[in-house]
Amino acid sequence: MDARGTLQVFRPVDFAREDDSSDEAFYRRPRFVNHLDSLATATVEDVYSRLILRSSRVLDLMAGPDSHLRPELEPRTVSGLGLNEEELGANPILSEWVIHDLNACPALPFEDNRFDVVINTVSVDYLTRPIEVFRDVNRILGSGGLFIVVFSNRMFPTKAVNIWRITRESKRPDLVRKFFSEAGRFSIEGFFESKNKPRPTDDKYYSLGIPSDPVYALWGKVTK
Repeated sequence: MDARGTLQVFRPVDFAREDDSSDEAFYRRPRFVNHLDSLATATVEDVYSRLILRSSRVLDLMAGPDSHLRPELEPRTVSGLGLNEEELGANPILSEWVIHDLNACPALPFEDNRFDVVINTVSVDYLTRPIEVFRDVNRILGSGGLFIVVFSNRMFPTKAVNIWRITRESKRPDLVRKFFSEAGRFSIEGFFESKNKPRPTDDKYYSLGIPSDPVYALWGKVTK
C-alpha cells in the first residue's frame, strides 16, 4: 500500500485494522496505563493550557482517566466521551461522561453548538471513520470553536487503522490535516511538535536509551 497515494484519495482498506473485532469488547477491560511518559504528558498539558481559554465548555473525545487539563484552566464544564465506564469514572475533572463507540456510530450524542473546545488525545489513530467524526465535531462546536488533535507514536497496533500504521511518523501530521480538510468548515490554526527530548530518568523505558515520546498537535477553528 502506498501511503502517499492514500493521502490523496482514501480507500476502505485504509481504515481497516488487523483486529476489526468490536471496540466495545476490546475496551471493556480498563487500562490504567500511562500512554505517554511524564515529560510528554506535561507537554500535552502545556499545549492545552496555552490554547484553551478559561471557562470553556470542553469535550474530551475518546476520553480516559486523565484529560490532561490543568485545574487553573477552570473550565465551565468538561464532558467525556469514551468506551470504558471505570476509566471515565476515575477522571477527576469530568463534569459528565457518556459511553459511545465512534467507530460504530460517528454521530456524537450532543446538540449543535454545545462546546467551545473539543480535544482528542493520542486516539485519532483508532478512528475508522475519522472524516465523519471530524464533521460532527464541527457541528457540536460553536462558531469559532476549537478542535485540538494531539498524537504521538505509541498505539495499540492491532487497533490502529492501516493508513496510520503505514504512514511515516513525519507524515502523520499531513494525514490529520487531510482529515480536517476533508471534513470541511475548519481552518487550520496551528501545528506543534516536540520530539527528541531526553526521556525522564524515572520512566520504565529509560534504560533503553530512547528519547521521550514525541508530541504532535494540530488545531482547527470552526468557520461556519
